[in-house]
Amino acid sequence: MMRKSIAAAPLKVGIVGLGVIGKIVSSALDEGIPGLSLAAISVRDAAKAAASLGTLRTPVPLLSIGELVAAADIVFDCAVAAAHIDIAHPAIAAGKTFLTMNSGALLHHPELFDLAEKTGARIVVPSGGIVGFDGIRALARAGFDAVTLVSRKPPESLIGAPHIVREGFDLSGLDAPMLVFEGSAAEAARAFPANANVAATLSLATLGPDKTRVEMWADPAVDCIYQEILVKSPAAELRIEVKSYKMPDNPRTGTLTPLSAIAALRSLVPATRIGG
Repeated sequence: MMRKSIAAAPLKVGIVGLGVIGKIVSSALDEGIPGLSLAAISVRDAAKAAASLGTLRTPVPLLSIGELVAAADIVFDCAVAAAHIDIAHPAIAAGKTFLTMNSGALLHHPELFDLAEKTGARIVVPSGGIVGFDGIRALARAGFDAVTLVSRKPPESLIGAPHIVREGFDLSGLDAPMLVFEGSAAEAARAFPANANVAATLSLATLGPDKTRVEMWADPAVDCIYQEILVKSPAAELRIEVKSYKMPDNPRTGTLTPLSAIAALRSLVPATRIGG
C-alpha cells in the first residue's frame, strides 16, 4: 500500500522594517512563494506603514519585535542598521533563522555568531548587490590570496555618510570620479553604514572584514550602482562586474538587492538547488 505524503507546513516569515526592501519582499510573499508564508510585520511607525499594509491581499498583524520572533520561523531584518542588534539578538537567542540585509552591522557584533552556535539558530545573509557567490564558495576550499571590492556610486547616494561628513568631501557638482575611501571592509562598514553591506557580505564569504579591501568612488558618470569584485586564489581568479539600477524610492539601494532577499528566502525551502 502506497503511503500518502504529507506536505510540510509553510515556514512562517516575519519581516522587521517596511522600507523599499520590506515592501517588495512582503508583496512577493503575499503573492505566494511555495513553502513560505508572511506571518507578521514589525515597524517603528505603524501609521506610516498603513498604506503598504493595505495593499496586501491577506491581512498581516503588526507585532512588536518580541511577538514577531515568537510567531515566526524566519526573522527577516531589513530595518535601519541602528536597529540591527535589537532584532538580531532576540531572534538568534530564540533559535530562529535570522536573515539580514544589514551585514555591515553584523560585523560589529561577532558575538551573535557564538550565540547562534549555542542556540542552533541560523544566520543567513543574502548576496545583496553582487553576484558570483557560487564561484566564491567553490574557491573557499583553495583559499584566497586577495579580495577587493571597487564600488562606484552616484555622488548623491553617498551624501550624508559619516565618512563623507567627517572628511569634509564636497560631492556637489563633481565632474570627475573621486576616490572617497580606501581601506578594509571593517573600516568601510563604519564609514558607510548605509552603503557598505556589499563589502561586509563579501568579507564574510572570503578573507574576513580586516583583510578584504574596499575602494569607494563617487562617480558622476554612473547612473547605477556599480560593483567590481576582484578575487585572487591559488585555484583561480575572478573578476565580477555588476551594474544594478537604483531603486526609485531609495538611490542607496540597487534593484538587485530586494530580489536577492527573495532568492535567499526561497533557498530556505527544501527543493532542488542549481549552481552551488
